[in-house]
Amino acid sequence: MCRFLLFAITGIATSAIPQAVDAQPIHEHNHVLDLFERQQLSDVYFSEGASAGDLNGDGVADVVCGPQWFAGPDFAKTYEIYPAVPQNRNGYADNFFSWIYDFDGNGDNDVLTVGFPGKPGYVYRNPGADNREGLWERFEILDSVANESPQFTDVTGDGVPELICTRHGHYGYAKFDAASAFGDVR
Repeated sequence: MCRFLLFAITGIATSAIPQAVDAQPIHEHNHVLDLFERQQLSDVYFSEGASAGDLNGDGVADVVCGPQWFAGPDFAKTYEIYPAVPQNRNGYADNFFSWIYDFDGNGDNDVLTVGFPGKPGYVYRNPGADNREGLWERFEILDSVANESPQFTDVTGDGVPELICTRHGHYGYAKFDAASAFGDVR
């Protein structure tokens, strides 16, 4: 399903340096105040982070937090992706990050999870409309994701995001292939 590619860290550092631009002053009348309301989804600690995306195909963003997803727009209905085990509030969770993406190209967004640094990365396959209330099938896609701040974004410019991380002491990214999604890891 994925291949881990190495790249030189100096290439990343130099390409990320912004170019100088002419700064324009911001006047007081240009400020925009965005209002929002806080909504607590759960009082249980399951994950270090959360993500949003459409998991049930209704065109409305849902929220994933660790083993659970909350159906938008009101987030009142909760489903489990994998068995929900509360985490120790005085330590790190088994789930650090999650991202929502359709890995196999079937139209249903799946969930990529990364746990404690050095642990494997997993993709949970969205079971589709007929079984979204059940647990999702899990696939190990990388045997080790070893840094605390991996990213899932398109670094190659092909329109498909890659998992940027360290693995076995090397910086690189995992490239996913929809044609062999949920197949053997390369």
